[in-house]
Amino acid sequence: MEFSYYNPTRLIFGEGTFSQLGELTAPLGRHAMLVTGRYAMERSGYLQKAQDLLEQAGMQVTVFNKIPPNPTLDVIVEGGRTAKEAGCDVLVGLGGGSAMDSAKNIAVAATHGSMLEFLLPNQAGKKRPPTEATLPIVAVTSTAGTSSELTPFAVVTVPDSREKTSLTGDTLYARVAIDDPELTYSMPPEVTAGTGVDVICHAVEGYISRVGNPITDQWALRAIELVAAHLPGAVADGSNQQARRGMMLANVFAGYVLSQTGTNIMHGVGHPISGRCPEVPHGAALATVLVAWAEMIWERAPEQFATIARIFGVDESDDKVAASQTAAALKAFLNRVNMDVTLRDLGVPEDMLDVIADDGQRYMHHAIAKTPGEVTREHLMQLLQASY
Repeated sequence: MEFSYYNPTRLIFGEGTFSQLGELTAPLGRHAMLVTGRYAMERSGYLQKAQDLLEQAGMQVTVFNKIPPNPTLDVIVEGGRTAKEAGCDVLVGLGGGSAMDSAKNIAVAATHGSMLEFLLPNQAGKKRPPTEATLPIVAVTSTAGTSSELTPFAVVTVPDSREKTSLTGDTLYARVAIDDPELTYSMPPEVTAGTGVDVICHAVEGYISRVGNPITDQWALRAIELVAAHLPGAVADGSNQQARRGMMLANVFAGYVLSQTGTNIMHGVGHPISGRCPEVPHGAALATVLVAWAEMIWERAPEQFATIARIFGVDESDDKVAASQTAAALKAFLNRVNMDVTLRDLGVPEDMLDVIADDGQRYMHHAIAKTPGEVTREHLMQLLQASY
């Protein structure tokens, strides 16, 4: 057995740790660009608090609060230009995955010029990794779901081709990640549920993967257990501190899995869904395919699927029988958190399924290849049709 494990991000976890933002960021630079979305962090008051904490630590602050859900390359280019002109030397991503991913992308755009060579593969099928010129990044998550604060990936959509792709490289690891459950208390139920589904998918895709290892397997199982135990409570009552803390911890464990294994077939079609239909939230896109995924490939890894099934309440000693019930157990769980949705429910046109399958093969093939067993275009269509 041989494997490697690398995650250099310093994690600060716990209620109230957001207050350390200034002291943790100040050693990394003098002028921070604070990257966030358009509304949530401002309405909650955390945007102003972040600015105050950074300024109290003696830093200049430029606020870039233009990040939409499923951000596109044009806003990244604008952010990079703004950071360069202002003389920013450290990026702070505050918010959900879109904000943190955008901070990472802007950290590259501010110092590297054209972004396409990092986002699109060359003739050899490889992307150029960003260099050490990437500005340092601090990531503060306001959701328990994307784990972007702990991974070397930064997702963005290229408008011309509608590819929801990503930068990848070690320089995209945040220097510091702050996971304060208190920031999640104001998340509405639908966002709590959607980001929770993202945690499930990161964990189960890493567990059912060609590239998993004994360390990621343990993190994945703990993440799945925590989601099963705490997501319904967090959805039902956003002020449930135990549930919020459990989900933030699940997000951490799943993040450590994601940073090592990446994703596979579910994200392989999930990203193209949001790339073609940017109004579809990432977690909802994944929710549509989760049950069909389990139904389609449980026989490829029956022991692992049996373990997942039992975590979600299947009481069956025979592994093969338990594994065969995983899809039904996941569907029941999605019902509990109001996420049992279809692509049709989300407004994805049926005639777009072929395009989404083609997109998956074209630019998500590296992720899809991590799925156990053979995955053909026919399998992608089978998964999408079963999710419609």
